[in-house]
Amino acid sequence: MTAKNDLDISGTCLAFPFAELAAEMAQGELSGSIRLSDKDKKAIVYFSDGRLVFAVSNSRMTRLFDFVLQQKKLSKEQLVLLPNFSNDLQLAEQLLADGLLTEAEKDMFFTAQVRAIVQDVLAWTEGDWTITPLARVREGLQANIDERSLLKEYGRSLSREDAAKRFRSFDETFKLAVALNSIRDCTAIEAQVLVPLASADQCVADIAAHSSLEGSDVFSALYSLWLAGLVIRSGWQSAIPAAKIPFLRAAKLELKREAILPCIKPEELEAPVEEIAPVEELTLDAYLKRTEAAKNFYEVLGVDPKCDGAALKDAYFSLAKLFHPDKFRKEAPDLTKRVHSAFAQLASAHETLRTPDSRELYDFKIRKSTEAANGGSPAAGENGQNGDHNRQQASEEFDKGAKLLAKGDAVAAQVHLARAAHADPQNAKYRAYYGSALSADDKHRHKAEGELQAAIKIDGSSAEYRMMLSHFFIKVRLLKRAEGELTRLLALHPNNREARDLLDSIK
Repeated sequence: MTAKNDLDISGTCLAFPFAELAAEMAQGELSGSIRLSDKDKKAIVYFSDGRLVFAVSNSRMTRLFDFVLQQKKLSKEQLVLLPNFSNDLQLAEQLLADGLLTEAEKDMFFTAQVRAIVQDVLAWTEGDWTITPLARVREGLQANIDERSLLKEYGRSLSREDAAKRFRSFDETFKLAVALNSIRDCTAIEAQVLVPLASADQCVADIAAHSSLEGSDVFSALYSLWLAGLVIRSGWQSAIPAAKIPFLRAAKLELKREAILPCIKPEELEAPVEEIAPVEELTLDAYLKRTEAAKNFYEVLGVDPKCDGAALKDAYFSLAKLFHPDKFRKEAPDLTKRVHSAFAQLASAHETLRTPDSRELYDFKIRKSTEAANGGSPAAGENGQNGDHNRQQASEEFDKGAKLLAKGDAVAAQVHLARAAHADPQNAKYRAYYGSALSADDKHRHKAEGELQAAIKIDGSSAEYRMMLSHFFIKVRLLKRAEGELTRLLALHPNNREARDLLDSIK
């Protein structure tokens, strides 16, 4: 998270639900963000002068690529070839530049997405929050969602008893925030509560006396009207201390640089999207040198190989925020290239180590590499036993993976085929089938090609492996490379009808 400062305010959703925080931000005309966390759920809601302007969440809300597919702007095959297609912000910029999305359509999508996030957060009854006045959303990312209507509907959805619990006494005071004759869409009870306020500020007890309503009805109506911004509330125990409001308003004058909305990659959707604190005392130069000299992914992340998953995740997000290539676009070309290369290594490290299965396989690979480098092979008698055991284990894993792949479950197959390939890396069949399983997921595209190429390097005469590589090239639209691979296959096996037909079809 952003480094803590004296202006940050924290609390729980149980004590102060998000609806009240949003109402207080509006009443105080405050800017900044509210970061919310409930177990695995994370969200950030941004405000500007009291208005709710944007929100992000790690919940799988409507995504821009879903919208693009629904509107038939692109086919699924075309979409997956776009870089960062699961990053809504970058995809929007790409589609705008290509003329496939209009500004109006982009605004409509982001408005719907922000609205869905806000509706979700309004329902949270547990979790923690922090108000940070020094956070700003990037210019141009402002959604017009009419949050006041959402807050009012939230207030009306509560039972009279639940609304009454949000008050501590009948001494709280209310006054009109707008002219009485400008207020529309009120319930009959809300209208009765508003009438006494037309003449003067009133406490809850006086409003109840003037309206002849039960106390619970008065509380319920006032709560909805306050959330809607139609009345101003005072004399209650607020989440934001009144004495702090002038300092929170002034905080925006001290902001040196606009905060940038964090980018969300598809593999990060299960992780926090909140702003992450930078790694202390790590300069860009030190980060680049460390990454370029790293012997493994743990050194890229700067963590102990025995650390837990949370430490890995924190290290990745901290470094990604501090050294994202977008922050260095205006630097010298050589430096920009180094930053991009380092970030690619960082993303690969996170992708490989983020799940227990893939981390286990990576650790196994490191151990094998270390043994080979140190010449630390077991004694002759043990070597034969261990070799037989490894080959048997690899064969069993391959059989499991091949069956899953045949059933169309490439994701589950990847785990078993990876174990087979790592246990017996000189087995061309294991490497080829592992590459085939990886090719089902576009984010593993380069790794898939690497495994298929490794299989051909081990057994270059196999028509099966070259066909698998050709199909992979066709899938990722590299038709010239597919044509070259099929030509090489036919030079080795001129009577292969399947290869001939496939080559004719792509020509």
